[in-house]
Amino acid sequence: MMKKATAVLDFGTSKVLVLLAEESAYQKVTITSAGMAQYDGFMNGEWNAPSEVSDAIASAIEAAEKKVGTHIKEVYVGVPGEFVRVYVIESSVALQGADPKVTSADVEKLQRQATEMLDRPTGVIIHRSPAWFKVDGGQKTLEPVDQKGSTLEGMIGFVLADQFFINDVTERLKELGVEVRGFFSTSVGEAMQMIPFEERDHTAILVDVGYLSTEVMAVEGDALIWQKVLPVGGAHITLDLTYGLEKPFDMCEKIKRAYTFNAPKNTQIEVQGENGQMESFSGEQVSMIIDARVDEMLEMIDDAVKKSGIRLGNWSNVYFTGGGLMPMNGARVYAAGKLARNVREAAAKTVKLKPAQIYASGSGLLELVYNTIEQEEQDEGLFDRIKRVFKKR
Repeated sequence: MMKKATAVLDFGTSKVLVLLAEESAYQKVTITSAGMAQYDGFMNGEWNAPSEVSDAIASAIEAAEKKVGTHIKEVYVGVPGEFVRVYVIESSVALQGADPKVTSADVEKLQRQATEMLDRPTGVIIHRSPAWFKVDGGQKTLEPVDQKGSTLEGMIGFVLADQFFINDVTERLKELGVEVRGFFSTSVGEAMQMIPFEERDHTAILVDVGYLSTEVMAVEGDALIWQKVLPVGGAHITLDLTYGLEKPFDMCEKIKRAYTFNAPKNTQIEVQGENGQMESFSGEQVSMIIDARVDEMLEMIDDAVKKSGIRLGNWSNVYFTGGGLMPMNGARVYAAGKLARNVREAAAKTVKLKPAQIYASGSGLLELVYNTIEQEEQDEGLFDRIKRVFKKR
């Protein structure tokens, strides 16, 4: 079977990432190349340095191309949480016939009805997925077809992308000679790939701690049902160290990476200074600075989930990903203690590149793109209509 190559473009808060992958009959998705470029990211729905974004995209694409000797002409683009809004709509339809049962047409009708109930939200729909269906108030399921009853109910999740982001990125890529094949939610890709289905069957939380911000999201079934972006990330930990220790930012990054949560108070942390000499810092002093910021971050996460109205079971897991916190030594155990919940690191199944947390969102995006294309080949749905819109631009 001939391999099919696909490129995705993922915008993080400090890096632009391009991944190239191939699909074959033997291994579903294999990452063949990765290109990365630093940039100043985004906050509050805007680029922090708009004039640098196109150069970062071009550099990431060029780096990915060089590794495999190919030319990227089209990409699928991941939309970061900063540029999306999440809505959920509950709807119902009456089942027809002498001995009524759910058909695929009923499911599609319910989802179309939910779409019409969105009440003119701003943005472009890039995902429409079911959180659950119920027949006559019965148990939740994602496969209601052929169940007998009189009424089909469902909760449908929608992810809408900011029109500014779509227009801006499309134009930037056009200037680089690259066509946009479609836009996908990076958050949806991460959640679908990294959280086991049996946990999504109820409700699960995924936290992506980035460089400048943190995305907290709730997933049920196949849908993203809630998301909030918090203005804190790994860079804030480093910045606190620069103030507290009065040392350069790059050196404080090294101190952060060398730090271990809950280490003995008499621990000394040694890193290489600007002059090449090793410098030693009190573990207790570093702990006071780092723990204070991380405690605040975890409190913000916990508070956001509580205020969301999302109901979690006592044994529900919270999944963490991203390069802002989990790469730190002992972070998972520390977060579990502070949140009083089981904390797991979201393991991206296709990520062979290290550190995995850095490539997790891009990997999830790839998986989502391939799964959507596979579904598209079976029937024409929302994805096709969206894709045609972009191809007409």
